Amino acid sequence: MGIKQGIKNLIFNLSSGLSDVLYRRPYFDREAHLRKKLDNEILHLDLVITECCTLKCRDCSNLMQYYQCPEQLDADEIIRDLVRVLECVRVRELKILGGEPFVNQKVLIKVLDFLSGEYGDRVDTINIITNGTLVPREICLDAMKANPKTVVTFSNYGKRSAFQDKFIDCCKEMGIRYNVLDESFYWLDFGRPVEYAEPDEFVKHQYKHCYNRKNCNTLFRGGFYTCPRQAHGIRLGLIPDDKDEYVDLNDPRYKERNALRNAILGVVRRKKPVRACRYCLNGKYIHIPRGIQKG
Repeated sequence: MGIKQGIKNLIFNLSSGLSDVLYRRPYFDREAHLRKKLDNEILHLDLVITECCTLKCRDCSNLMQYYQCPEQLDADEIIRDLVRVLECVRVRELKILGGEPFVNQKVLIKVLDFLSGEYGDRVDTINIITNGTLVPREICLDAMKANPKTVVTFSNYGKRSAFQDKFIDCCKEMGIRYNVLDESFYWLDFGRPVEYAEPDEFVKHQYKHCYNRKNCNTLFRGGFYTCPRQAHGIRLGLIPDDKDEYVDLNDPRYKERNALRNAILGVVRRKKPVRACRYCLNGKYIHIPRGIQKG
């Protein structure tokens, strides 16, 4: 453990509130200027390739626990949507997730192969987010190794990430880059997906400082969303489907590349909270234990 990480752990143990101010609450948005300045590039994009997960975390902020019949997404449709987006804007960090992305390894391999082709220079980093409950097949590991932009991030749910160490050993052996969220990274309660009677000022403040709306714009089933909670909440019918608050890639209005680019940047730079913000309480910064399973 480095000195910086040791100090971070010490501060968290002394005061979770102080840790919020220093490490979690992004009051100073270091990327705000770039987000407004870049006309042909976005900084972060979450790509959902499956609704299936190997865990059923009670407090999953992305609402995976509410899927009764989760589905795998189709590779051709995912790649079609990626092409539409990447023709308009470059992406500095593309995060591939689910659910648990390694549940859908066939599609993951096809996406990685696609990102090794002609659109590969449109993405700087490919970050695959996993809960460490599975070890990929050799063919999947080969696909990850073949693209040097690939990084694996382990969410680290403690004992529930039963195959994390074995997966890490595979990464070390094959030279695949990886990160592990250590125990000082804590989880917040985003609340249940119900409409809360919070005042407008709270909702505005929550949106302004929301990590997800800055770092987790989401591409899911032909839609470009502010965050994964909005995307999955609409898909599940738990959050109202306000169609003017996200970009439908199939909308005829966005047939032209410039129109689609402007619409995507409109979501990225949006200043007004979306309807989903009223179904969220992340701005209360309530700490919760990681990985509690839904009973």
